[in-house]
Amino acid sequence: MLIDIGTSNPPFKVTQLKATEELKKRMGTRPVISRLIDAASVHSGIESRYVVIPDAENGSHENFYSKNGNPLEPDTRSRMIEFENWSRRLTKEAVEQVLLKNSINAGNIQRLITISCTGFFAPGIDYHLIKEFGIPMNVKRTNIGFMGCAASIIGFNSVLESINSTKDAELNTLLVAVELCSLHLQLEETRDNILANMIFADGCAAVLFSNSDNYKLTAKLELLFVDSILFDNSSELMGWKIGNTGFAMNLSSELPDIILNKAVPSLIKILESHGINSSDIDHWALHPGGRAILDSLQEGLNLSENEMYPSRTVLKNYGNMSSASILFVLKEILYGTERNIKKGDLCCAVAFGPGLTMEAALFRGI
Repeated sequence: MLIDIGTSNPPFKVTQLKATEELKKRMGTRPVISRLIDAASVHSGIESRYVVIPDAENGSHENFYSKNGNPLEPDTRSRMIEFENWSRRLTKEAVEQVLLKNSINAGNIQRLITISCTGFFAPGIDYHLIKEFGIPMNVKRTNIGFMGCAASIIGFNSVLESINSTKDAELNTLLVAVELCSLHLQLEETRDNILANMIFADGCAAVLFSNSDNYKLTAKLELLFVDSILFDNSSELMGWKIGNTGFAMNLSSELPDIILNKAVPSLIKILESHGINSSDIDHWALHPGGRAILDSLQEGLNLSENEMYPSRTVLKNYGNMSSASILFVLKEILYGTERNIKKGDLCCAVAFGPGLTMEAALFRGI
């Protein structure tokens, strides 16, 4: 059972207009590049994002990507130092939120799943959370790294497997995803860099799962199944490469077409294999990877604007926070004003990751 979701974001909020201006200062030395940045901004579906870098703050004197008005490209080491500092802070805030709200004693956590594709250090986030909250030293730990925007749903699979295999009467699992995409700004004048710089953002989410009767009255969703598919000959469509100046991403312009013509039919087959039609789904938690991605999913699944509202709202207000995004969408479905999950409602979560892979999970309202 999914009990609750807590979220946290960095203190620096940047409008898409301001982000566009700042990016053009660093990349738009040629008119054609400035036009590409403007186009990416206009078609992003994003109004604002949260980031750990203060560069877009008015009057900021401690910019990460510039000094005395001149652009900087910090090395990977510098970016990982920032990742460690900020990931500790944001994961603490998100976990604290979900534990306090639900009066959960961290000493009762038996499994801890941590997720990120934008940084790493060791001992890592799991160790930090164990020490910070007093999670038992013998907690079973899983770290899911570098699996992109779909990683949280991969984490759901670990949750489901552990619940189905446990012999214990009580299993409390904490899943924490933190992504700091703004630490990987790339200034080489390429389409991939422009798109990544204009859509990705920073955020963290913590989810509490439990099979304990103690939480039956507060549980929101029952996790029914998780499925995955890897598409043939798709490795060049999406990926990360570690370089001397952070992680560089490639995003193919073919992605929306691949999602419409391959991913959606595959998703429909996955649902049908479980005896479910896509029309049976009451709520869709679709990864807000960008406006074009959501447009393809809406067209392929024949969804209304009301059904798209949670994903488009998260995209508009937060941007693409990689693996944390789908958890923000689920939270919007649970607590947003436009959607209310009732007992028995089906909710399907879908996200995409490097490979190209599609991960899907089905929940039922409790």
